[in-house]
Amino acid sequence: MAAFKQRFVLFSRHSVLAIVLILFSKAVSGNVTLKTGQALLTVYNDYSENLIVGIKFDICYNCSVTRLNSSDDDATNTIYPNNNRSFTIQTAHPSSVYLNCTNGDGYCYIKSPYTYAEHGHYLLKVQRDKFTCSANSVKECNSIIIIDPGQNEYLPILYAAVVILFLSVGWVCLTFGYRLAIKKGILKYCHFRAIDRAAARDLGTPSKSTPSSNYGATEAETKPLINDGTRDGADRESDPKPKKKVRLMSLDAFRGFSLAIMIFVNYGGGGYWFFNHSVWDGLTVADLVFPWFVWIMGVSLVFSFSGRSQDSVWKRLYQIVRRTIILFGLGLLLNSNTSDFQLATWRIPGVLQRFAISYFVVAMTELLSTAVYSLQKRKVKFSCWEPIADMANSWVQWTLILLLELLSLTLTFLLTDSSCPQGYLGPGGISEWGAYENCTGGAAGIIDRWFFGENHIYQHPTAKHMYQLHHSFDPEGLLSSLNSIVICLLGVQAGRVLVFFKGRHIGIVIRFIMWGVLLGVLSALLCEGQRENGLIPINKNLWSLSYTLAMAGSGFLLLAMFYTLIDVLKLWNGAPFKYPGMNSILVYVSHEVFQDYFPFSWPHQTDTHLIFLSANLVGTGLWMLIAYYCYYIEFFVKI
Repeated sequence: MAAFKQRFVLFSRHSVLAIVLILFSKAVSGNVTLKTGQALLTVYNDYSENLIVGIKFDICYNCSVTRLNSSDDDATNTIYPNNNRSFTIQTAHPSSVYLNCTNGDGYCYIKSPYTYAEHGHYLLKVQRDKFTCSANSVKECNSIIIIDPGQNEYLPILYAAVVILFLSVGWVCLTFGYRLAIKKGILKYCHFRAIDRAAARDLGTPSKSTPSSNYGATEAETKPLINDGTRDGADRESDPKPKKKVRLMSLDAFRGFSLAIMIFVNYGGGGYWFFNHSVWDGLTVADLVFPWFVWIMGVSLVFSFSGRSQDSVWKRLYQIVRRTIILFGLGLLLNSNTSDFQLATWRIPGVLQRFAISYFVVAMTELLSTAVYSLQKRKVKFSCWEPIADMANSWVQWTLILLLELLSLTLTFLLTDSSCPQGYLGPGGISEWGAYENCTGGAAGIIDRWFFGENHIYQHPTAKHMYQLHHSFDPEGLLSSLNSIVICLLGVQAGRVLVFFKGRHIGIVIRFIMWGVLLGVLSALLCEGQRENGLIPINKNLWSLSYTLAMAGSGFLLLAMFYTLIDVLKLWNGAPFKYPGMNSILVYVSHEVFQDYFPFSWPHQTDTHLIFLSANLVGTGLWMLIAYYCYYIEFFVKI
């Protein structure tokens, strides 16, 4: 009876204490403002010694435990006996909370790993009968009580998908009705050019011998109304239509699709981790679009050179150099578009700079190889090579790919210095338990810091906070530029397929699928199907070989899909993606310049995924509308 009474008293005391802690925790949570992707953890110390709270994220590979930031910004993070403290925790990735005494070496971890909900509030009561600070011990202890379950941070994506689907259906219905109205003649006189033609028929053809026919107006004033761009004022409809350059709409749509994702990602991606770049190894949606752009540029180069075959070598060389300088210069200007810009910290590498380097090397290869192929055709007939004509006529490009990869892999796995071992591909910092703290990016980081200097490369790498980096690192550095050239050359291979097998749609689609599967399999073999432990992990920061092959392979597969739907089956005209795809340089540069201006972005009163996602989608949608308006008025910017 005495034992039962003792247990009852103990249970009552713990129950009352738990209720008091929950009520107190709710009061604390009301005083803490949580941002997007954050939760609140309150820890009560019922142990006899001071406690320190640490954390380790599941995505942080081989990382040591780091101290958890207190919501009151107290640097000590110490919880005294019979006291509590609240901590903010990032909810993007699962994490493990570790408890340790200030005078002990042992750790006690809490349900490893645990996934917290956005704006949720959790209580951890460290009970003396379930916790010990024995040296060198690591065991699971205690449990977390959910005070406020927070909110489902992924529901806004579902809402956005429903709204986009509704708008897409509305767009299809609107365009169908518009075309039907045009066909039936309802909107016959809603076009300015149709009005001009009707006016020309009524007024007649002007003549220099009868100036009075201009009704007192000058010829320059009446020419736009009467001539409408035709010869001698003749009716446009009676003249043969001028031959226009046919565009591959599937390529424009693919480019515009990539650009739309890029804008959405650059504007914040709704605050979701998978709409932002990978911390280090791995792949997210944000990691896809840049290499797709480079790959598409390679495809476009083939069509560009085919259309300028009559130009002299010097003229094409001038165009290559001119475009390279413009792209590189625009990139430098965009890098200076910051509020704290200083020449001493002006970042030299960048996205458009990477485009410029890739374009110059690949375009020069195309220019020089043209002479090689023309000489070769005088000696060798290619009829026997017809099934693989696209590859037989690209041996110069394939030789360059092999040389670039040989150089890239040699530097990556052999270059070293005092802080980096050979072949290191990790982020440094607290990775590998801090063994290579100053070796971010391995050889890639060594080359960039030597060539550009520490202050002229990217100061905010994606791994900076997770791995607590002390060095800058640039994902658009020199060494990774070699693989961007390779992916552009693989895009040239896709362009070769489209040119050499023009009109043979099934053959083109089959070749695209074969290339996509082959490159994807090679990438899987290199990374061994793992995020970190493979031979060459998929890594966007390093533009690793496995990443390059995976992105080129996905480019082949996506273009096969767009090509089938738009150019073969004609089930889709590519809208709305074709509009930004036909004006990509204008839309990209403009969205970078105006990204901090209303209505493309605005300050938020509350930090939730719903608010951020809505704002980012509105900003992206506005640029799509601007691209459509430029298409409508036939305003295109090319360099």
